[in-house]
Amino acid sequence: MLEIALIAGIAAAAFGLWKTLFPSAGPMPGLPSRKKSGKQEIALEALSTIWSRHRNSEISLEQLACLWRNQAGQSLPAEAENPAFEHPEIQDFYDEYVKERTFLATPAGGVIGEILQLLDREGDCPSVVNGKGEAEGLTDKNAYDVLTGVKLYRHTLNVSEEMIRAFKGSAAMLPKILIASLGHDLGKLPSYRKTLYSLGDHPLISVTVLEGLPGYAGLPYKDEVNKAIVDHHRYPKGLLGEKLKEADQDARRTEIASNIQEHPAAGGPGAEPDKPEETLHLAAKVEADRAEKDSIFITHAKKEKEKVKLKEVPLPWFNADRFLAELKPYINRLDGQRWSAFSMPDGHVYFQTGVLEEAAKKLGKGDPDIALMDSDKELKRNILYSVVCLLRREKEAISRGLIKDGFFGGPFIVQMQAGREISSYYTPFNAEAFGEKVSYFEGLKEGKIKEIEEVRPKIKN
Repeated sequence: MLEIALIAGIAAAAFGLWKTLFPSAGPMPGLPSRKKSGKQEIALEALSTIWSRHRNSEISLEQLACLWRNQAGQSLPAEAENPAFEHPEIQDFYDEYVKERTFLATPAGGVIGEILQLLDREGDCPSVVNGKGEAEGLTDKNAYDVLTGVKLYRHTLNVSEEMIRAFKGSAAMLPKILIASLGHDLGKLPSYRKTLYSLGDHPLISVTVLEGLPGYAGLPYKDEVNKAIVDHHRYPKGLLGEKLKEADQDARRTEIASNIQEHPAAGGPGAEPDKPEETLHLAAKVEADRAEKDSIFITHAKKEKEKVKLKEVPLPWFNADRFLAELKPYINRLDGQRWSAFSMPDGHVYFQTGVLEEAAKKLGKGDPDIALMDSDKELKRNILYSVVCLLRREKEAISRGLIKDGFFGGPFIVQMQAGREISSYYTPFNAEAFGEKVSYFEGLKEGKIKEIEEVRPKIKN
């Protein structure tokens, strides 16, 4: 059956080729044929006339290709024009990753060209935006100022190059990679933010911009790209989305590190040291019920169902002794009627995780990850988890029996006198890790802290 199909295919191709090359000629010479059931039968022997009687005829591969590519009257795609860009960096990027690529004459190539031209025209705007629903608006102020000086087109190229490295220059994936990375921040372009502001944050606007580009709607991977872009500041699912978020973060780290010297306030040379009185009472910044309202701390029942797994990240600035020394002044200290840490007679000290967060920001000042943690809840959770892991391994500072492995804290119920209960999220420490006896800390208690009778986990293991 395979031989018959092959012969039939060759026959059809040869007949089509004959009519293409010699349209005015009659039937193929020496081609006995007869019609049967509406089909023409051609003997294989007769096909040899193409190469036996026309030895001097040259047939190019392009002419042959038209038999299977030029269907339904479609013509071969014209050679794509290579645009010229005003920004040298965009031109270099185009020449290296787009120009003369096989996908250039396809719809994907057209979309990539359109995105680069948009960035060339409007991409001199800042690469960060601050508006309703924008995660980047939560970035540390000094880091935000640094990133304001990074132009959008430059940041976009940085992310694209990170993506290309992540996929090791895969030629098959390149069009999808380029469209996702080049298009992920189009919603920050001034003209689109002005007209589409009602859609929400910039990832949603970016997808809307892409949907309006010629050829984008017909791309087979359009939905995958849209999902990756929408989730690149959230919790992406799928390889493309995960890599896009990582590429965006890696680009930001590099941008902060390379520009921080020009901004002493962000931790570069010339930065003023923190004044003790400015950080003595972090409790003023930590609301007693903050943990219940902030989704980054709800890592148990709700987040477990979503299978959110924390991971350790590098903390080059971390020193366990310095970190514990930073926490110690907040044990059993009141700010008004609120506390950020308290001890119990059984030797445990409970810290609201916001205190760990503030200590990390102080000691890690200048680390790009610390600068970005407020704008990325997943990154913040991983940093706090890494701090707890290091304190547990290096100093046995964390009470193992009170929180589950894989978490940086847990929900607890604080039982007050007169039966009042307060629910909050804490990281439990061992009092001895701070170099003092339990009696020392108990002697510091005052006011409302003295009314604490019992602490118990809210969720039983």
